[in-house]
Amino acid sequence: MVNKLKKILFITTLSRTINAFLVPHIEKLINEGNRVDCACYIDEDIDKNLTALGVRFFHVPFTRNPLHPGNLKAFLGLIKIQKDHQYDIVHVHTPIAALYGRLLKTRFEELKTVYTVHGFHFYSGAPILNWGIYYPIEKIMAHFTDTIITMNYEDYERAQKLKVKKTHKINGVGVDFSSYNLNLFSKEETRRKLNLREDDFVIIMIAEVNKNKNHLQMIDAIQILKDKGIDVKVICAGDGPLLNEIQRVITMKRLDENIKLLGPRGDINELITASDIGILMSYREGLPRNIMELMACKKPVIGTNIRGIRDLVEDGVSGYLVNINDSKETAEKIEKLLKDKSLRETMGSNAFEIIKEYEVNKVVDSLAGVYI
Repeated sequence: MVNKLKKILFITTLSRTINAFLVPHIEKLINEGNRVDCACYIDEDIDKNLTALGVRFFHVPFTRNPLHPGNLKAFLGLIKIQKDHQYDIVHVHTPIAALYGRLLKTRFEELKTVYTVHGFHFYSGAPILNWGIYYPIEKIMAHFTDTIITMNYEDYERAQKLKVKKTHKINGVGVDFSSYNLNLFSKEETRRKLNLREDDFVIIMIAEVNKNKNHLQMIDAIQILKDKGIDVKVICAGDGPLLNEIQRVITMKRLDENIKLLGPRGDINELITASDIGILMSYREGLPRNIMELMACKKPVIGTNIRGIRDLVEDGVSGYLVNINDSKETAEKIEKLLKDKSLRETMGSNAFEIIKEYEVNKVVDSLAGVYI
């Protein structure tokens, strides 16, 4: 991946981002002989594989508010880290870390900056405020960026207009097929543990419970089906600030028997095994790995027709794309898949074939040349 061995610093706002997405990338760089360390706000235990490889983690007090004075302290911390360790490359992820990490270039002109975009906040259909704030920031920060890595076609085309030295598109952060496999768990046993019947039609939604993930569209679709006498079950994996509010909506609509909020889960593969299809109703995505995980388990997906989701889901082939907040259309697509097992199986097989190009080792290999 790197011609000459390098010292590389990964910078993210939170350590959980590294644990969730970047471990295979860092492992490959180290196995090729490079030195890799990480700087972030340490909000959870560090992955043991990385500590065993000698990766050093520097605690940097980032906050999610870009204008919070705490981020100045974080930036001063990054300056000290760079002075002390003289990295050749910083690879930045997530908006706040990406902003302050690239600003190191103002003090260290020879430092190479690589920026992975997990989804620009300015996108087709984004609020005007997003364009007014985030687009000018990226135009300015392009002057301090050597390489941009994007994950979907819309972001790739937009990044090219920023005119940094190099712009790449890769297939996200990848999905580990060995961890997401229908053969690892028993569908029947998992359903029993979830109090689901063998003949239930089960939908899984893997998403943080927040405004962006738009659980309300799913809830309204399930109500439409229930009013037609069609009984489906939805299991929702994920925590979030709207968890209690969404639960109140479910109870108010008398859908407690149909929709279960499971909270944070560490058994996503097992939950997917128990499900028939997946669903994601987001307003905004970069390239959602939860959909990759579903496709790796041969599940068709119903998703909103937005950047990131439509990069993965081919409408009518591996699932369906529906308009944002169109609960009627969503209900219709659920009903269609419910009634046609053969269609589900065909779409699931198609999904698996499509997602093969997103396997984590292929994604990591595709980064060859980025650090040159």
